[in-house]
Amino acid sequence: MIGSRDSALTAPLAARRRIAGISARHHAELFQELADLLEAGCQLSRALAVLQRQVQSGPLRRLVDELQGDIMDGASLADAMALGGGRFSPVQVAMVRASETGGFLQRTLRAMADHSQQQLEVFRQVRASLTYPAVLTVTAVGSVVFLLSYVVPQFSAIYRSAGANLPGATQLLLGAGRFFQDSWWVLLAGLVGVVVLWRLMMRSEEVRARLDAAALRLPVVGPMLHAWAISQFARMMALLLEGGLPALRSLTLSGQALGNRALRAETVRLAASVEQGESLGAQMRTSRLFGVALAELIGVAEETGRLPGVMDRLAQQHARRFQHRLTALMSLIEPAVILAVGLLIGLIVAALLLPVLLMNTLIG
Repeated sequence: MIGSRDSALTAPLAARRRIAGISARHHAELFQELADLLEAGCQLSRALAVLQRQVQSGPLRRLVDELQGDIMDGASLADAMALGGGRFSPVQVAMVRASETGGFLQRTLRAMADHSQQQLEVFRQVRASLTYPAVLTVTAVGSVVFLLSYVVPQFSAIYRSAGANLPGATQLLLGAGRFFQDSWWVLLAGLVGVVVLWRLMMRSEEVRARLDAAALRLPVVGPMLHAWAISQFARMMALLLEGGLPALRSLTLSGQALGNRALRAETVRLAASVEQGESLGAQMRTSRLFGVALAELIGVAEETGRLPGVMDRLAQQHARRFQHRLTALMSLIEPAVILAVGLLIGLIVAALLLPVLLMNTLIG
């Protein structure tokens, strides 16, 4: 809590800040600009005033205005961020608080900007890589809908007027076409029901934890997600330890920053053991999610007092591993989607034309 602020001011601030969040791009821009201005010799309040004149984005401009108001009321930057209505994570608040105490706020802000920029670049790469497969998928769905709703019924009328026995594949396709034409609302209702059920399931933390644990066991995607989570965990640990936070507090905050709930629960277990006086490396050796090699390296780093540097190298190593696996996966998705689309449409066309190819059977 901020001692210089009365409760009458704090309450409306908390309500005001529940409006809208900001993205990783906004975080990167805010931290980078603040670091540049502070390194240039600006005081924090003046740096925020400069940002108020520079920032064009609506959500970010409102956030800068709120931070500036809090600073002018006597709050520290960490306290102002803590009142941000969830737009800053507990890890970011803790890092800024530690750096303000230690006197290296600029360095921490630049490290946070780099971290947000790295996340943003990964998301952009994934989105760009999935754009073409997504377009192909939408085109395939549109083609199938067109075939089932327009082409298949015409062939159905032709074959019905011929009065011939049709192959099983053709009968199945014609039945699917009739069902799609007459009962399309059932498919639409089923799709809506699946979406609603999925959203309800995602509200359960237990279900989401099970899905996160299952995702780590997937053949190709699992190792990639694991590498990304470990890189983020190690990056947070390195930044927090370099910022002067104790190992237990750094471990707890780094675990909270993890998106995968299975790994997050494992860090909670590790933090409880470390709080009881156990070694982090020794406890990691009993974990299937972190791995023996990682545990051994962290155990040695603990003994030699080089844990921050080792965590930083682990973050870089797993980030490169994630990047390589992501590139390989994205290179496989496009041909896989093309093959699936071609195969699906080819099967539909083949089932429609199969009676024509078996004309002798139809004539008989």
